[in-house]
Amino acid sequence: MMTRSTVALALALALAACSPSSETATPAPVDGKSMGAATVADFRTDTHMLDLMNHVIDYNAWAVWNSQGWIIDKEGIHELFPTDDAGWHAAESAAFTLAESANALLLPGRPRSGDRDWVEFSHMLYDGAKKAQETALTRDKQAFFDAGGEIYQACTSCHNRYLPNEGPIRRTTLPALPNRTPPPNQ
Repeated sequence: MMTRSTVALALALALAACSPSSETATPAPVDGKSMGAATVADFRTDTHMLDLMNHVIDYNAWAVWNSQGWIIDKEGIHELFPTDDAGWHAAESAAFTLAESANALLLPGRPRSGDRDWVEFSHMLYDGAKKAQETALTRDKQAFFDAGGEIYQACTSCHNRYLPNEGPIRRTTLPALPNRTPPPNQ
């Protein structure tokens, strides 16, 4: 004769066998937002942080910074802002890529600390890059320059917190944009 606990265990096992597996179940929303069929386990974050920084984040940050500002030398004042549609489009695309890259910094396994600093720096980067993208579209040189300052502040704040002995942010050499001469001393 079976005891109540044996019957309860058998019933629980039978129900578990009939329920859908976790592989076919609809993923739970993340913070109330649907991720479609993706789950947190689907993220692929095996790219080393140094590669992500050098090839995606720094590269696009410098593409924004190299497209803004002024150089003053003995020959006068030289604007670095794009002078044609292709240059402004490249600056906008770099800013857009930078904004989306800020989200990549928040994928599972990427945040460098248990506190919210990493998240806040990533959000600062995103916000500055989105402003740069928007102002590149409108070709508002001063606002585009100011957005570049916000990007720089986000980068230096994060580097000061997580790479305090690295020194200043290293400049990335970029290829010249089409129909644009590189600025002096580049």
